[in-house]
This record gives sequence, structure tokens and C-alpha cells, in this order.
Amino acid sequence: MTEEQRMEFLRSTSLDIALMRTRFDEIDEQKIYEKGQRLGKKIGECIGERIGRQQGERKGEARQRMMLRQVLSIRIPMGEEETALLQQLNGDELLILSERYEMIKTSEDLAEQVRQIVSQRRERKINLNEFPESEAYREIGEIL
Repeated sequence: MTEEQRMEFLRSTSLDIALMRTRFDEIDEQKIYEKGQRLGKKIGECIGERIGRQQGERKGEARQRMMLRQVLSIRIPMGEEETALLQQLNGDELLILSERYEMIKTSEDLAEQVRQIVSQRRERKINLNEFPESEAYREIGEIL
């Protein structure tokens, strides 16, 4: 093999290797792109599911609040003050209040029960603030 043939062989081999690298890079980019699409789709589904759940919870809370107001109006007159008390509570807290229905005989009893439930919520928030990473871990767990 002459020197010129060796140089030509090395050039063609080098060119073939460069073409193979380019092709493998394209394959890698395609796989990364597809993985990104799947991940983006999964994230989008999680976000959409969470938004849907939140909207459903809001509608459910409104219905729950209205039903509780109607049931309480049988025992006590429901004015703006009592309705405002119910607005302070979220869905779980409305459920707790409905479980305490037998304890509510007057507007003052309603105010006392709402005050207790709201103070429990504040205590839970204080406890979460002591360990904020636990909230973050729960959020990540829900996403994954």
C-alpha cells in the first residue's frame, strides 16, 4: 500500500467515523426529544388532573356549604354573620362541622365550633412550617 493509498484510506475511514457519530448523535437527540415529550405529557396530565380535582373540590365545597347552611337553618336563623362563618371553612372543615351538628343549638355554638376548627387549621399550618420539607416531599410524591 502506497503512502497515497494509506492517506486516502485514513481520510475515508475518518469520514465514515464522522458520519457514524453524526447518525448516533441524531438518534440520541431523537430519543431525548421523545423522552422529553413523554415527560411533558405526564407533567401536563398531572397538572390537568390537579386543576380538575381542585375545580371539583371547589364545586363540592360550595354544594356542601349550601347543604350545611340549609340543615343549620332548621335549628338556628341563618343570617349574613352565620353564612360568613361557613365561608371560612374548606371542604374537610365543613365535614368536621357537619359531624358536630348535634352540638350546635345557637348562633354562638356555631361561632364557637367554627372558631375551634379554624384554630386547629392554624395549628396544622404552624406544624407544617416547622417541617416545610415534608410539604415539598408530598407535592413531589403526588406528581410522580
